[in-house]
Amino acid sequence: PPRSTLFPYTTLFRSRTGNEEARYAFIVEWYDTAAAMVRQYQLIYYAADGTLEMYDLKNRRTFLKRCDYPGISISDLIKGGVITVYSRQLKVADYADNFTASVFSAKAAYTVAVVNPEAMAEVGKIIDVVCAEGFLISELKWVVGSGAPFVVMKVCAEDAIAKWDALMGDAASPAPGTLRAQLGPKAVSGSADIASAEKEEAMFFGASNTAPLSAVEKSSLLLVRPHAVKAGALGQIIDQVLACGFAVLAAQMTQLTRPNAAEFMEVYKGVVPECVDWVDELSSGKSVALQVVSSSSPDQTVLALRELCGAHDPEIAAHLHPLSLRARFGESKTNNAVHCTDLPEDGPLEVEYFFS
Repeated sequence: PPRSTLFPYTTLFRSRTGNEEARYAFIVEWYDTAAAMVRQYQLIYYAADGTLEMYDLKNRRTFLKRCDYPGISISDLIKGGVITVYSRQLKVADYADNFTASVFSAKAAYTVAVVNPEAMAEVGKIIDVVCAEGFLISELKWVVGSGAPFVVMKVCAEDAIAKWDALMGDAASPAPGTLRAQLGPKAVSGSADIASAEKEEAMFFGASNTAPLSAVEKSSLLLVRPHAVKAGALGQIIDQVLACGFAVLAAQMTQLTRPNAAEFMEVYKGVVPECVDWVDELSSGKSVALQVVSSSSPDQTVLALRELCGAHDPEIAAHLHPLSLRARFGESKTNNAVHCTDLPEDGPLEVEYFFS
């Protein structure tokens, strides 16, 4: 059937002119575990005030009246991405009209950016610059190749390849202020064109691309929560972890499903009042898992990382450990920036949960 019969609101979507406002429409999918089926909705996002509404496509009726939902911004609405609305994890499956497709297809352009071994000491600062320049990191992986680690990222922006090339600078004579001018001509690299970007994305982020873990028994897990990733704090967190004497053995960006998040947080159920909220937060967007080990005292990795993270409550952490990660980047008991392994015997278990 023509789209106009499938999506009743699409004729209303047009760019804001005069008193009209930009409204973007997406097809989102939710897996209903009780019915064991995927349900489709049309989600409408109003750019003027950040409100949204949802329409049940199968039953042809309003599912969610227009309302304010601060947890979702326009940058979250990427095809293939995942958002959470009132504890329902929704996958953005497609654009619902040509206007939305034309606007967001340009925003979803991407390149595969690489931080080469020569610049790994500055990887946190480079990630910080990438976020500050308006790129959205949609995938990230810490790769060990030929014994030398490097980081590869899928970064999205309008005209992403040209924008990343400009940020890197020319390899032969980089302009002042570019990454290569500051870090060296071999510090960073990127996709040559769209075809290369697609090939490199499949190579680095394909489902079959896994690497064996090392030193699992002495390592610990640091999980950068979705709110901290969205806030652009990932680079600063990694930079502080490295500066405090930890080595990162593996890292990857991941999207936890709600059942996964609940399973991972099971140990806190009935013990920590914020457990349910933690599950909601962890499944609300992409987080970054890091396998870390203390360079000076590998046997004390879990305890040392706990000290670096600080108290669960950022307000308490600010008094007791003012330079800790939660004191610096946490917002509340729920949005406390990072999760880390609590008990030494749980280090290998939590690392394997994310990387095996």
